[in-house]
Amino acid sequence: MPALINNYTAVEPILPLLANARYFMEERKVTSSIVIGGRRPIELNNRIHKLLDEYSQLENNWDDDNAIAPDIKVIQKAKNLTILLERHGQGIFHCAPGPNGEIMLDIRNSNKSKSIEIILYSDHSVVVSFPEQGRPTQENFYFDHLPVYLNWLNQQ
Repeated sequence: MPALINNYTAVEPILPLLANARYFMEERKVTSSIVIGGRRPIELNNRIHKLLDEYSQLENNWDDDNAIAPDIKVIQKAKNLTILLERHGQGIFHCAPGPNGEIMLDIRNSNKSKSIEIILYSDHSVVVSFPEQGRPTQENFYFDHLPVYLNWLNQQ
């Protein structure tokens, strides 16, 4: 399997993988081994995995301000995306639940000068790009565009 890091533009060889991963990210019941083909040898995002497990225990009004608990579908999408990013050597800086049942994954480049936030909702997802200079941009998140997002994030 080709690595995404330092080679995001070679999309054609990984399109079948992306298609399968997109299918499994949309399913409610997912076996991570189906997406990646085995156990995780690298625990790059171990803290994020633990946080996501904790978020699955949240109940409505978890912030005492009427926040909605994250939907199991959203947590599963976040877990699958976290595992895929981990497999390709991309660490996640932080994740957090939002007030409307969403989960945000904060991904930063190595010198933390740029970042992207992927915000996963039950019915859609968005990506917010924070450049070194200038204004952030937001667009709908498409799993097929993940190599493009990571290329932008990690380019020198």
